[in-house]
This record gives sequence, C-alpha cells and structure tokens, in this order.
Amino acid sequence: MTTPVKHSITIIQGTSQRVPLVRQYVDYAVKSAGCGGGYVDACTGAPVPPGDLRDEDYTGCSARMQLRENVDSSEVLWEMSTANGRIELDGNTLTLVFDPDESKDFAFDSAIGHVEVTRPNGDVERQYEIKSKTSREVTR
Repeated sequence: MTTPVKHSITIIQGTSQRVPLVRQYVDYAVKSAGCGGGYVDACTGAPVPPGDLRDEDYTGCSARMQLRENVDSSEVLWEMSTANGRIELDGNTLTLVFDPDESKDFAFDSAIGHVEVTRPNGDVERQYEIKSKTSREVTR
C-alpha cells in the first residue's frame, strides 16, 4: 500500500504548464521528520538513509485524476489521464500536463484531485492528493 503524497499547485490559466512529480519510496513505514525536512523510520525514529530510497517505476502503468470542487462533489471539473495525454509517465516521474487552449476555459478557482496509478497487474494505488488553485488569466 502506498501513502498518497499531498501537493498544492497553482494552475496558471491559459499557459502551457507541466507539473513533474518525481516519486521515490522505501520498503518500510516512514513519517515526516518535521520542520527539518526528510523522513524517519516510523518504528525506530532513525533518519531514512539516502541509500534506502528506491525510484518508482511507472513502466507499463496508466494513471488518471479527476479534479472536483471538493471530495464529495459529483461534478468533474477536469479529467486528466495517460489515455487523454494529460498525464505522462516516464521512469519515476509522473507529469501533469496543462494545455493553454484547454486551461483558458477553466471556470473554477480551486479544486482537489487524487492521482490513481494502475499497475500492469491491475492493482490501483492512490499516489497523490492534489489541491489546486487557478491563477486567472488577465491577458486574453
């Protein structure tokens, strides 16, 4: 089971925007080290050594995300996936792709989305929780 990483992004309306999310993991439970950054072993409290980090491998995977006003909303504001080209997977990097011709029509100020990755064996993992704000375009 993966723990979703929480990110806040700003969608700059009407621009080409690529948001790369590089993912690494360890084979044991970790928690945030707090203000100093980094992670510690959840059981021992010892810092996670850099050598324990493993790169994610998105080979053969697909991904999708739906942006909604809030978690309980039934209305999908925007859908991104590897199938529609709005999510790209390469090595350990998942990239959210915003096209200016599409984002210029965004009529929402904020949204939330969960990025789900489907493994080649069919397993589905929620890897990211994305909270977004839209920076409205003034130059039209």
